[in-house]
Amino acid sequence: MALAFVASGCRVSASANANLNTGKKSEEFEDEPPVQGQDQADQLPNEYALLGARHDLSLAADKRSAVCSCLAVALGSPGDAAFKWEGPAPAIDAETQLVIALTSEGVACDKAKPDQLGASYWGYKLSGDDVIVTIENAKNGRPVTAGAIIPKPVGNGQVYVRPASKAVPYGRPLQTSDKVCKVGNPGPARTIANPTPETDDDW
Repeated sequence: MALAFVASGCRVSASANANLNTGKKSEEFEDEPPVQGQDQADQLPNEYALLGARHDLSLAADKRSAVCSCLAVALGSPGDAAFKWEGPAPAIDAETQLVIALTSEGVACDKAKPDQLGASYWGYKLSGDDVIVTIENAKNGRPVTAGAIIPKPVGNGQVYVRPASKAVPYGRPLQTSDKVCKVGNPGPARTIANPTPETDDDW
């Protein structure tokens, strides 16, 4: 499948298929960047937004409670009160797409270093029926990305959030007994299968 990059300097690499149910997990993610977006021109009508980062989206100030470590996250439809758009909210295919917004601003974080600029969305990956959103440290000279349109998980699949590496304090589970931070899968169950994942990695 052709990939459309939504930010400069992004890399995509292929690796072996994986599934969250394997119980495997690795925190060395820096050489396995997530998908930044997909070319959906042949999949969705023109009125629907494409998958990928949204620089016109932020999380509403009154919805900034920690869902994952050091990170507030909201998941849903474009019109949800949790989402703040700079312009009109885009239309999505409710059967196959979700909106995610996130921020570390205003969220207590003991593990964040003084020179860190906060959390920024990096991309997503498909793992079986699940969707894994990766969070990176914001970088000088690059805009902080606070949201995206992502695939809706299939069936009972879930959206999970994870940090890009050990150096990222944002996106770990609040409960130390959990391996990853589960965000959910709101709305009716998706019955349309995802295409074969372009990238996956071992958890």
